[in-house]
Amino acid sequence: MMLRITPNLVGDYRAAKPVEPGEPFTPAARGWITKDRSGPGHIGSPHLASVEKGEHLFSVFATDVVSLLERVVRWDGKSWNG
Repeated sequence: MMLRITPNLVGDYRAAKPVEPGEPFTPAARGWITKDRSGPGHIGSPHLASVEKGEHLFSVFATDVVSLLERVVRWDGKSWNG
């Protein structure tokens, strides 16, 4: 998503080696932890990034934030349902 928002802050991500998630903690799926980051600070497979993927993420996140805020505005201040 950084390629979409502020591409000038993105370094040579195509040369970054993937950081594999390791073995899962069965039956739960393992999430990323701070120690999983590489020396430069990335996780996952940054070499697979693209502006188009960043635009998709940005759009989905923005839509979800708008939806959340609309729910907050509609909230009656009492119930947690609806």
